[in-house]
Amino acid sequence: MTTVLHEPGPSTVMLAGDWHGNTGWATSLILSAGVRGIPVLLQLGDFGFWVPGRRTDDYLNEIDTACARHGVTVLWVDGNHECFDALYDLPADPDTGLRQIRPHIFHLPRGLRWRWHGKTWMALGGAHSVDRPMRNPGVSWWPEERLTAADVAYAISGGPVDVIVAHDAPDGYEIPGLGGGFPPAELYQADLHRQLVGEVVDATAPTVLYHGHYHIHYTAQRGPTRIIGLADDGGNFVKSAMILDLTV
Repeated sequence: MTTVLHEPGPSTVMLAGDWHGNTGWATSLILSAGVRGIPVLLQLGDFGFWVPGRRTDDYLNEIDTACARHGVTVLWVDGNHECFDALYDLPADPDTGLRQIRPHIFHLPRGLRWRWHGKTWMALGGAHSVDRPMRNPGVSWWPEERLTAADVAYAISGGPVDVIVAHDAPDGYEIPGLGGGFPPAELYQADLHRQLVGEVVDATAPTVLYHGHYHIHYTAQRGPTRIIGLADDGGNFVKSAMILDLTV
């Protein structure tokens, strides 16, 4: 099992927004990290862990090959478009808490904590699909996409953190540039899910929370917490990825 979560941790990491199973996009970012000597890429959900089959296997295998070639490990939080049936069939390592997907690809379960360079990080996957009525249960939609009360309780049980890497954003402010056209009932459920994320943020008081999901690059301030959203594979690298120096 990997030691990637052990202290002191990497000196730099790359963060990336939604990939949606886009092989070319994902491998390009892995290459970009590798040529810069960045050993860890943290992906913020809607990674592309879809229904088992050749398409998913090819995607995962190509990403893993790129990771091996460029010396990169991919860690990802679950979004709302992962195949949770298959994901939760994989065991979490009792020592690290990680789910190994491929030799260089690991899932960060909800509420998992680790320390890098003296700071406590926490993963917080999950979000609500506002297009749920157009999706097929067990094929393109899973009820496990949402945080549960148990997830929230577990996430806050360890006390304060410094950094949260999430898929969804907390409540308490407007995300700029959001499109419309979704059913009001689904938007309401999405707002309720943001409230759950907000509960975790209120209880753990991170300095910063990074997230994907909305396909928009922006920065906001929510009380003491800076919120940074990243765009997705439909944008450009400047808006969809960022590099962090963890030694400062």
